[in-house]
Amino acid sequence: MDYSITAQKLIEQLGGSGNIRSVTHCMTRLRFLLNDDASIDDKKVENIPGVMGIMRQSGQYQVIIGNNVPKCYQEVLKIGNFGAASADDQKPKEKQNPINIALDFISACMTPLISAIIAGGLLKVIVVILGPSLLGLLETTSDTYIIMNGLGDAAFYFLPIFVAFAAARKLNCNLVLSIMIAGMLIHPDIINLLGTENPTKLFGIIPVLHGSYSSSVIPTMLSTLLLNYVEKFIDKITPEWSKSFLKPLLIVIIVAPITLCLLAPLGVVVGSGLQFILNSIYGFAPWLALALFAGLMPFIIMTGMHWAFTPTCLMALANPGYDLILLPAMLASNLAQAGATFSVAFKTKDRKMKQIAFPAAISALLAGVTEPAMYGVTLRLKKPMYAACLASGIGGFIIGLTQLKVFAFASPCLTSLVQFISPDGGNNFIIACAIAAVVFVLAFIFTFIVVKDQPVSETSNEAETTTEEETASLKSPITISNPLEGDIFPLEEVKDPTFAAGILGQGYAVLPKRGEVYAPFDGTVETLMDTHHALGLISTQGTTLLIHVGLETVSLNGKYFTPHVKQGDSFKKGALLLSFDLESLKKEGFDTSTPVIVTNTDDYETITLQKTGDAIIGESALVLTK
Repeated sequence: MDYSITAQKLIEQLGGSGNIRSVTHCMTRLRFLLNDDASIDDKKVENIPGVMGIMRQSGQYQVIIGNNVPKCYQEVLKIGNFGAASADDQKPKEKQNPINIALDFISACMTPLISAIIAGGLLKVIVVILGPSLLGLLETTSDTYIIMNGLGDAAFYFLPIFVAFAAARKLNCNLVLSIMIAGMLIHPDIINLLGTENPTKLFGIIPVLHGSYSSSVIPTMLSTLLLNYVEKFIDKITPEWSKSFLKPLLIVIIVAPITLCLLAPLGVVVGSGLQFILNSIYGFAPWLALALFAGLMPFIIMTGMHWAFTPTCLMALANPGYDLILLPAMLASNLAQAGATFSVAFKTKDRKMKQIAFPAAISALLAGVTEPAMYGVTLRLKKPMYAACLASGIGGFIIGLTQLKVFAFASPCLTSLVQFISPDGGNNFIIACAIAAVVFVLAFIFTFIVVKDQPVSETSNEAETTTEEETASLKSPITISNPLEGDIFPLEEVKDPTFAAGILGQGYAVLPKRGEVYAPFDGTVETLMDTHHALGLISTQGTTLLIHVGLETVSLNGKYFTPHVKQGDSFKKGALLLSFDLESLKKEGFDTSTPVIVTNTDDYETITLQKTGDAIIGESALVLTK
């Protein structure tokens, strides 16, 4: 996949560089903050090569790319050099639903913690496996056991610290003071004080409810929210000369008592209440609760609602030490998505869908990352999603009947099934493996039945067949003609490190003598930048070519450039594609060196520059061989 083309077309469809305030990415999505997203055509964005789907959520325009999102992100930055979103940028302009605001905040608090939680949880599983209850390689009193177990526990015991860090970054409030307040909740002396039977009173009059806040998340979320508002208030009332010492002192002496006496107990009550509700539903009919939860899990994930269950899941892992609801349901859902997507990959004759489905299925099966499968395959084709939900629901039904438990936090998948190994032994792990296999096979079979065996799916433009004659032509050399009159020189001599290093691909550059760009082959305009300074072309033989007129000319916003084609137009070799005022570019001090780059360089064994120096339009410039 050539993500330079994906990035160019994305920016074009999102209204150009001027409409993009910032861009970040997570594991599978590009997250754009736009000035105006009302006029964006979602269908056109979804049809861009490399894009699996889109979501509008929490004020962001989210583009699902899949596991290669870092590559696409880097290509986007090369074009626009967009910065990451600031805290102010992350506040959407339009009024949001309070539920979405809450879910967005919980997600921002929990997402940075996941890697530590997964590492800690799996480390504790390894300790259990090596310990006396299973393999017996480590005694519980050995130094190695104690150190490894302590390292695994650290991720959970110090959760308030981690949450304070993430919450403060989200709210753009004082990071260190937020961590300080969280540290108070797990300070050994305070833990001991709140663990006694004697009543505790602050200033001798304010009662402090007893409780343990290690491994908690909601109390720190609430304390950081309070700190955010208190900090802004204190900043307004304190004089400039006193801010360095008086401001932090006032913040702490206001936030700390309120947190300890009110917010922390409230957080525990809220968390315990949610856990009680879930456990009550589970206790009434576990087979029904898990069947519905697992069957609807893809849609819960799409809305971000799974983050609402994460704190209660972590509380359950801390006490009583296992989760019965969220992670078991995700096991069924993740394996169902993998099975359905593999089924599509094997049955479809559409080459483009196969290229999407196989890596997406592997991602769901081996990493528990299901977004590429959901947005790229099952949700797009609809029927595979129904099949996956049915298989997942059946898996949830079995999970409820067997009361399957999870003992460590990780996205359930084939490689993380060790999280189902019980410290007390038993057959919990065997049951988990059996359920995973059943769900995977059912989803594969259901999908194979409901998906029609069509040579072309809705995601492909036309059936692709290759005759012997076409195969022979693919092996013959491909010639690229020179599109500009001027002096040809090697690409590495261009005074731009991105072009010179060949990051975008191999090719050459032209110092133009005339302000005209002509078609170097028969093909189609894949991309026409809104600033009109660059063209992305694709030939009838599949060669993708970038023609970038001048260096840093994007800053002109189209001034001096006149396109003669539009995106999607077909053209014949020698057709005039673009005109530009060469003399005006020179007068304004722009380097007019024009890179001509084969962006799908990896598809060719050799790319040879035919000549340097003076060249006319239409003269042979590059020879490509596969």
